Amino acid sequence: MGSGNPLALTGICVSLPRIVEDSKTHWTGLFSKWSSKLPGLSEEETEEFQTAVKAGNLSRAFSVVKKSDELLTNIKINIAITGNTGSGKSSFINAIRSLNDDDSGAAETGLTEKKKTPYSHPKHPNVILWDLPGIGTTNCPTETYLRDMNFDQYDFFIIVAAGRFTEADTNLAKEISRMGKKFYFVRSKVDVDLANEQRKRDFKEEKTLEAIKSDCMEQLQRAGIISPQVFLVSRWDFDKYDFPRLQEVLANELDAHRRHVLICALPNTSEEILKQKQKVLQEQIWKQALKSCALAAVPLPFLSVKCDVNILVENMRQYCQCFGLDEDSLKSLAKQVGKSVAELKSVIKSALAKDITRDEALKQLSEATGDMMKTKYFISVVPLIGTGIAAKRSYSVTYEMLRRFLGEVAEDAQRVLKKALEGAGNNQ
Repeated sequence: MGSGNPLALTGICVSLPRIVEDSKTHWTGLFSKWSSKLPGLSEEETEEFQTAVKAGNLSRAFSVVKKSDELLTNIKINIAITGNTGSGKSSFINAIRSLNDDDSGAAETGLTEKKKTPYSHPKHPNVILWDLPGIGTTNCPTETYLRDMNFDQYDFFIIVAAGRFTEADTNLAKEISRMGKKFYFVRSKVDVDLANEQRKRDFKEEKTLEAIKSDCMEQLQRAGIISPQVFLVSRWDFDKYDFPRLQEVLANELDAHRRHVLICALPNTSEEILKQKQKVLQEQIWKQALKSCALAAVPLPFLSVKCDVNILVENMRQYCQCFGLDEDSLKSLAKQVGKSVAELKSVIKSALAKDITRDEALKQLSEATGDMMKTKYFISVVPLIGTGIAAKRSYSVTYEMLRRFLGEVAEDAQRVLKKALEGAGNNQ
């Protein structure tokens, strides 16, 4: 998430030490709430922040938060998807990116062997999924596969198979393990298996799925894979089977910043994922409020209000895109579930991403504060004490506005999901 006005923040970092020294009692009360628990920061960042606050170096504390925020914007996640041709890799990549197979920018499906190809997430371009050809194919011999595919660059690996996993798959997993990286087995097209098994009189879906997973696990264990993680998925029922659990596992095994980025990029296919998105975005709100707080400490009220509006617009739009409440996401979802965009929109109560303008944000800001610009002007020009009061006021208003809007968007996303699955017999 960006700063809203980098040039303004540069000036603040220079002037903040003098300002906080002049109104230290006001700032100390604000910072004291972060003496123990700091959501949204890594352990290292938390320690650095707390050390700075205890030493009274509030400028340094703000710098830690600013760098952490910039890291979320710049950090990249590279996910390797490998498996034999026809295993469903491309469809899996499209589903992760919330795209239909025939959408613009979707990974090409089919039985033709392809070269290593990167696919950026359409809404979160720092999340990149790499479609890797299967190991041991004509163009990708086993002996040079790891070097040719540049395995060091990936954060984790997903090995996809439509049927049984091959010896090449298990050998690849062992090499990944030796590199100290995570890998997961995805058994795709389980909907096809279920359709075939339904012809049997004693068919039970749960029993069939358990048999498929047990067979995969036993096969992999016989090949020497210790405690293999196997997930059953279907391209056409991405909200069912093991895909929601796979998303949670992938996110939970990453560091704090990568976890945030990946969760925001995951498709909105289950209520649990939507809850996780709300949680990780909620953890970042105090950082955005702190920017407003620091800006208000500089006695330039018109600049402060302008930057507050930037902060609100940027974050509110991000929330909408993260939860799929933008035109492109709704069109793609409507196409996938066979409903109209109007049907999905009918349950949305908050503003869509395109409706969040600077004028609308300024209007909401004025309603929340009475008249923010005038209030900030008269308070901030009071020597010493005024800047501290304005800063605390800005923090509270920005935090509450973002918290409330995030809650509204999260509730809308839950309603859209239920509407999308309505009548399909697979509500979460």
